[in-house]
Amino acid sequence: MKKVISVLFAVLLLSACGDRAEQDRINIAIVGPARTPYWNDVELGAKAAGERLGVSVRFFAPVEENPASWQIRKIGELISTPLDGLAFAAADPKSLTPIILKAMRSEIPCVAMDTDMGKSRNVYIGTGDYPAGEQAGGKLVSLLDNKGKIAIVAGFSSDIYSRKRVLGFRDALADNADMEIAATVEKENSVVQASDVEALLVSYPDLDGIFCASDSDAIAVAEAIQQADKAGQIEIVSIGESPGLLKYVKDNVIQATVARKPYRIGYLSILVLHNMAKVGIQNALRILPESGIIDTGIVLVTPMNIRKQLMELGPE
Repeated sequence: MKKVISVLFAVLLLSACGDRAEQDRINIAIVGPARTPYWNDVELGAKAAGERLGVSVRFFAPVEENPASWQIRKIGELISTPLDGLAFAAADPKSLTPIILKAMRSEIPCVAMDTDMGKSRNVYIGTGDYPAGEQAGGKLVSLLDNKGKIAIVAGFSSDIYSRKRVLGFRDALADNADMEIAATVEKENSVVQASDVEALLVSYPDLDGIFCASDSDAIAVAEAIQQADKAGQIEIVSIGESPGLLKYVKDNVIQATVARKPYRIGYLSILVLHNMAKVGIQNALRILPESGIIDTGIVLVTPMNIRKQLMELGPE
């Protein structure tokens, strides 16, 4: 990974001296699936790279509309105007495929973030939700010494990202007969609230562990756990990396979180698209893995290592 990034920086330094320096500023758009702390960090990383490279970076995400239909319309608008690169995270990969293929036919470099699109992208940058769920499951199994009664808490459970995380978590427990998934708290299209978790704790007072599929789920669980005065009595493992979640990890209310690297995803997306705009798509691809995949990795953050591991969430 570090070798790939080093080569990318070497190429951008060379390309910065090319003919494009005398032309218009490179224009790159990012289309996210939502406005959340995670995607805010992606935007921060992207704009930091844009500032460093002298690239215009615009970030777009739906607020209230159906994210899949909004993304189709927004990307259609963007590719009908002068555009040097597009990074996107598909809310629904199948429905987004036609408009991405149209962008690629127009020779607009396309980077898929967070969810791979196979042939419907030039490069994929991110970390799989399924592996993150698997690692969270493995950690909870370890914390509970391979036995216990647990619950799954997942807001926006119909979301493709949430589904993959929960599937990975379930599969990590599948071969362990002494780990029982006793309950699930799911909200198909909304956020889990602390009151939902309070009801769970009343119905299942003997829970040993809880898996939280996102930052907001983890924060709701932590609030309910503290309200019930059960901090330290139930092992909690999450996926996420927002400041609000990490505070609960630091305080040992949450025992571990599988943190992705949203800042780095945004940063590298702009770096790759900048190089493609400078030297051409195929020339830029030659220095990347043959698969076209850049895995930004995940970090397991616990109360014991939180200071050290937070350093892994930056751009370098």
